[in-house]
Amino acid sequence: ESESVAVTSALFGRLRLFWRNIDPMVPMTLVGAAVGFIAAIAVEGFRQAMYAVMRLYTEQEHLVAAAAGLPLWARVVIPTVGATLGGLIMWAGHRWIKRPRGPEYMEAVLVGDGRLPLGPNLTRTLSSLVGVSSGITIGREGTMIQFAALVSSLLGRIGKTDAAHRRLIVACGAAAGFAGAYHAPIAGTLFVAEIILGGLALREIAAVLVAAVMGELTTQALFATGPLYLSHAIPVVGFSDLVDAVFIGVIAGLLGPAFLWLLDTARKRYQPLINFLPLRMGLMGLLIGLLSMIRPEVWGNGYSVVQSMLVDHWALSTLVLVFVLRIIAVTAASAAGIPGGVLTPTLMLGGAIGLMVQHTLLLGDATHAQALWVLVGMGSLLAATTHAPAMSAIMVFEITRNYNVVLAAMPACVVASVIGSLLRERSVYAEALGLKEGASGRTSLFDAITGRQHAVSRASVGDSEAPPPPLNPRNVDQSRD
Repeated sequence: ESESVAVTSALFGRLRLFWRNIDPMVPMTLVGAAVGFIAAIAVEGFRQAMYAVMRLYTEQEHLVAAAAGLPLWARVVIPTVGATLGGLIMWAGHRWIKRPRGPEYMEAVLVGDGRLPLGPNLTRTLSSLVGVSSGITIGREGTMIQFAALVSSLLGRIGKTDAAHRRLIVACGAAAGFAGAYHAPIAGTLFVAEIILGGLALREIAAVLVAAVMGELTTQALFATGPLYLSHAIPVVGFSDLVDAVFIGVIAGLLGPAFLWLLDTARKRYQPLINFLPLRMGLMGLLIGLLSMIRPEVWGNGYSVVQSMLVDHWALSTLVLVFVLRIIAVTAASAAGIPGGVLTPTLMLGGAIGLMVQHTLLLGDATHAQALWVLVGMGSLLAATTHAPAMSAIMVFEITRNYNVVLAAMPACVVASVIGSLLRERSVYAEALGLKEGASGRTSLFDAITGRQHAVSRASVGDSEAPPPPLNPRNVDQSRD
């Protein structure tokens, strides 16, 4: 009997030693899988809530189709009411919570401790839900990803994880939310790696990749199958196509910084004029409604417009008109502070740029697929505004499953990103990352996690070496809290 006890004790000792010495990223991949599943459920929950609000005034599931089926007066009233109600929710939330907003999920991963406050984020999510459901020209996906990150942060807090692990869990939730929203798990992983972490560190990104894949598998299995967009097959890309693609990249690289400047300038000049949030948002909702009287394509995040550009013929005059109207509408929504993202609206504007270039400058329609130039334009403008060329190029492949587009999109995205970053150092996500001018503030999650793990291991054998210093959020803009 004593021998049996000794064997059991030795076995448990070996297991404890194995667990102490195991790569800390191994158990985190299992956590990432669980977070990916839950984040995908959260994204779908937001999407179904949006459809439920839309059913109050339409039977359509797409906002452009809903706008096209409404009388002109309704196109004006619904965005106005929706933006005003969204503003009232934000205003009431500010007064109730006393802390208008917490850190964005990007900031919580990059320089924070992985904590996303529940009250401010739920207020923002509800306000965004009302706004995007009423046709406001803003992206719903940004809120979906933020909501998925919030749920992930709560999981980390319930599990009583330390700050470094909580940051990684939130990063997993963001990647899975991105994958669930766009059906793009690789792009979701690169979104976290390029934009939030600032580089591709394979060891620390393993859990994020697992979470993104699990998020996409959950979405495909339970909710929606296939790619985000349907398009005609893209022919094999040749050397002449690369020249045209790079040309589109140059144009997008020049227009991307101008677009970001327009968004920032409008926000800085408009918001101080009207302090009462419901009025500020309501007026811009009214403007969006009036613009939609001209063309129903003004409504929504741009999904339906992109889908149409990929498969339908567009007259150049109509394309230019919709492009201009949507730039005004997106700028109005951003200036008012209506919660949401600009990633999908940027994709739409980029697709229009690619199609306009094909209409006016590119020759040989028989050898140039319309979908190719739309997708190259989408990726190029996205790269110019995010400074993330790999994510942008892979994303336009994943959302259509057209591999041939990568060969043209990759050089175009690199060129657009280089030009965009030279003309404007700060990307569209600089504020969300909580960085001041010239600050990177990036701290390796892997180093933080393994540093803690080594500290625990050393303590267990009596090593008195101090653990690495805690994450230091010096570069956070404290005025935003």
